[in-house]
Amino acid sequence: MQMIHVIAGLAWDPQMRGFMAVLVGIVVLMGSVWVLLSSNSGPRLGTLLTLAGLFGWMTILATVWWIYGIGYKGTSPTWKPVEIVASADQGDLTLAALDRANTLRSEALPRAYDLVVASNDPVALAEFGPVSRDSLPPAELAGKTDAEIQALIEETQALHEAVTLSELDAVAPELVDESNPAFGGWNLLSTAESGEINASAGAVLTASPDFGFTDTTEFKVLDAYTIGGKSPLPPNPTRWDRIYTQIKSALTITHPTRYGIVQVQRVTPGSLVTIPGEAPPRAMADPTQPIISVVMIRDLGNLRVQPALIAIGSGLIFAALVYMLHERDKEAMRRRAEFQEETA
Repeated sequence: MQMIHVIAGLAWDPQMRGFMAVLVGIVVLMGSVWVLLSSNSGPRLGTLLTLAGLFGWMTILATVWWIYGIGYKGTSPTWKPVEIVASADQGDLTLAALDRANTLRSEALPRAYDLVVASNDPVALAEFGPVSRDSLPPAELAGKTDAEIQALIEETQALHEAVTLSELDAVAPELVDESNPAFGGWNLLSTAESGEINASAGAVLTASPDFGFTDTTEFKVLDAYTIGGKSPLPPNPTRWDRIYTQIKSALTITHPTRYGIVQVQRVTPGSLVTIPGEAPPRAMADPTQPIISVVMIRDLGNLRVQPALIAIGSGLIFAALVYMLHERDKEAMRRRAEFQEETA
């Protein structure tokens, strides 16, 4: 009865189950190989052969981990907060302690909606252009009164006018001119490129007690910028651009420091009201609230350090064991040659 309790405890405890699984694997797999080799070549030689095979396999496995950044790995690259700057002047960063952040003049950048209206881009105009009764899909107008249609037009127009540069960059990147001095060398990240940095900024803001955010739905991400790091691909890269960038990145041993800025703004109270059974309303930034800029630095982590150390260490041990086996073979051949000379 006591043994049943022990087995039940092992089955319930995940850590103990994992330990027992590894132990059984070592005894059954490695142990069976060691028994076969030892029974045919002797315990000493069998042990050397088993260990050489084990560390040779570990070298190959850890090298694969090292190349692809998988398996027993270190910490992944993350965005770490440097400072949080709140400004009522459209995200003015002149008060930021980081000198690189001072060069970004987001308050001087043109509105995304103005860029759309001034352009002849059919995609941008269809997505964020002026709204009229004719521009709305017929399915959205079906069954609505004139007053409801007018309210829908005004609501959609307000959403289009509130479009951000990052949202526009995801649809029509050619409309955003990053050579504008207001960018100060910073690169705009589209909504398709800024998922990770936006999530990191959201985690920083919800964890900070200074702004009272309890959830990421309470603020709207406006734009995200980055500067530094290795050279990215040029716009509309060709195959040779990709090959050149990959080679250049591989040959750049050091990693230049990379910074990022995410600007958010508290949403209107109406954006937080959800009606059961209906889709939640689209977040609308409250223009009366200050723009909050989260300045971050890219922490590269040590994703491949641990597998690299395992691969190098296992390779050295494997080389030492192979050298011992080689010296043993040389000694055996020398003694065999001496015996043949004595018996000749």
